[in-house]
Amino acid sequence: MKIDLHTHSYYSKTRFFTDAFDSPKTIIKYAIKNGLDGLAITDHNTINGSLEALEIAKNMKNFIIIPGTEIKTTDGDILGLWIKENVRSNMSATETIEKIHDLGGIAVAAHPFTGYLKLRSGVGIKASKEKFDAIEVFNSKNSIKNNLKAKELANKFKIPVTAGSDAHIAKLVGYAGIICKSDPLQEILNKKVKIFGKTIPLYYNIKIRTKKMVSIFSSNI
Repeated sequence: MKIDLHTHSYYSKTRFFTDAFDSPKTIIKYAIKNGLDGLAITDHNTINGSLEALEIAKNMKNFIIIPGTEIKTTDGDILGLWIKENVRSNMSATETIEKIHDLGGIAVAAHPFTGYLKLRSGVGIKASKEKFDAIEVFNSKNSIKNNLKAKELANKFKIPVTAGSDAHIAKLVGYAGIICKSDPLQEILNKKVKIFGKTIPLYYNIKIRTKKMVSIFSSNI
């Protein structure tokens, strides 16, 4: 099975702009078209996209939806997978991980090496010191260098790995993910998954940023 563990729908929003642009239904459509057997919709600080996707896919026998969210913490972004409730943003990594575990999910260090100074969104080396269940070692929006640093960190501290496209438009879903033979949760924790992925072309990153700028302008009219 091929599963993308990091995607965003139009439920991903910030105070100033829309961060992603497609519905869960459209994302599922492209996921199937792009050869996936499942995905996690991990919108920023909300579980709503995942819950909608679960409803859409409940009668689909051969497609898996993993509920989740990407949570902003004071230490960087964390993916909470296999959870169906929101986790408050802007807590510490330790508090966030504990809450994810309380909800029965796993905590993944999202793109641990990314961002700049106070704008950083990765947990960096801190990922080896917290009780993360896994580290995202391939993120299609991330640089090759930073993905390699994440992989090296996971290998050094023998932490399970995941991967995802971090797609903010549906067409890019499936650019990265995991390959597993059975239960993805257990195979992640047991370090049995294989990683696949490719970097999103610069053209798409420019296109996404342009759409974000348009959404900012539109919201201020």
